[in-house]
Amino acid sequence: MGYGLRDPSCSQCHPRHGVSANNGFVLVVANANLPNRVRDSGAPGNVSLDPLRSHPVRTHDDADTEAAVTDSSSVTGQQRQTRLDHGFRPWLIIWGSFCLTMATYGLLSAIGLFQTYWHEHQLPAESNSKISWIPSMFGFLDCFVGAPAGVLFDLYGPSVLLPVSSALYLASFVGLAFSATYAQFMACFVVAGISAAGLTTVAFSVVSHWFQIRRGLALGFVTVGAAFGGIFFSLVLKALFSQLPWTQAILVLSAILLCLLATGNVFVKKPVPKRGGSDGTRAGRVDLSCFRSLKFWLLCYTVFGTVSAYPPLVYELVLFVQWGSIPAYSIFTGLGDQFYLMVGYNVGAVIGRSIPPWLADLWFGPLNTTILMNVFSLLVVLVIWLPFGSASAAALFAVVALMGVATGSSVPLSAACVLTQCEPGRSGTWLGCTYTIVGFATLIGNPITLAILDKHGARALVAFIGALLCTGLASALALRWMCLDRRWIWLARV
Repeated sequence: MGYGLRDPSCSQCHPRHGVSANNGFVLVVANANLPNRVRDSGAPGNVSLDPLRSHPVRTHDDADTEAAVTDSSSVTGQQRQTRLDHGFRPWLIIWGSFCLTMATYGLLSAIGLFQTYWHEHQLPAESNSKISWIPSMFGFLDCFVGAPAGVLFDLYGPSVLLPVSSALYLASFVGLAFSATYAQFMACFVVAGISAAGLTTVAFSVVSHWFQIRRGLALGFVTVGAAFGGIFFSLVLKALFSQLPWTQAILVLSAILLCLLATGNVFVKKPVPKRGGSDGTRAGRVDLSCFRSLKFWLLCYTVFGTVSAYPPLVYELVLFVQWGSIPAYSIFTGLGDQFYLMVGYNVGAVIGRSIPPWLADLWFGPLNTTILMNVFSLLVVLVIWLPFGSASAAALFAVVALMGVATGSSVPLSAACVLTQCEPGRSGTWLGCTYTIVGFATLIGNPITLAILDKHGARALVAFIGALLCTGLASALALRWMCLDRRWIWLARV
């Protein structure tokens, strides 16, 4: 371990920078929780590298230089990096991202209402399983196109990607208002899925440019937009579908989306320079090196599924199953109101998208929290849903709300895992590539579960979900063991 001496009056001498004072001198513990820009940047005045050690050691002159830069009145990209988590501006960014996720994932979490409406009106001759491919394609493309969207975000920021994606997303729903056939519905949702990828990638990736210490909490607030959107759009669609014809109802929905997207475009900004700046990346170059990183594949393996012979990605698959199958399950069993069931699910998701990420930041770590939420999901499925869910409306409402808490936590926890493993300048690429892999779960999850419901009944569907969760729990426990050097330490924060 290397040390350096510094003046105790230096503005950078703070315990959060790995610094302790003793008898008029300051002892600097090398590389102790230093920001990424200090460890990795080659900018002058940040660090000096001891040739005998692999870690940086600050010197007195370097500290003076850095303090002068920090106190400077000029607002540079590096100075903004020192202001992570501070001030009112980062929370305005979160508000803009909240509106973007509300318009995309929020509407997607109520997408099952479109399925049941089409089956009762425009597409009565089609099976539920076939109709479900329309919203499944929306969810699949939203994830699968995340990789190119993430690369564009890292190269050029949100200044082009965000307004173009917003315009295409809005146009898809205007076109949906004048659609009446299966092919037309599918075409509109294909465009909506591709454009939603740009919106959601920007909403999640921009967080790492404004937050570091409270990143998990900030991501929780962003993803709460999906839960609030699910509640809001469930109630709005219930009112629109019951009082207005299809075209007018979707045009009103488009006006609501316009307001949310406009808010996101106003507030969401990227504070750091384009690639090639202070993040240490090279400008104008597509960087897909994440696919060569073991950390990347471990994240996919842990948070989203299993690398066994069974292909679905468990956690995202179960999440998307909840979004698409709850209304159909309600109609099949004759229990509850599909609209209010979706409201109950998203009320639970508000808790799931806020409290677990906060606990992960504070105590447990993202992997431990994921395991705990998986166990919670299994208990709900096996203790309440399987024995009572198809016979009691009260039990079904309880299951839906509790599963909202359990599955709602997967999105912020997974994004927090990804963003902690990469530099801010590569956050878009890492998130986008991760969700490209996850997209296959959203593509097949809804059709598979509705086919099981149609052919084998409600209990078979619940048993299938329980089996998926068991597979996901086994993979998460195995990865935790691998992360601890093939040991099992109960109290380790992972």
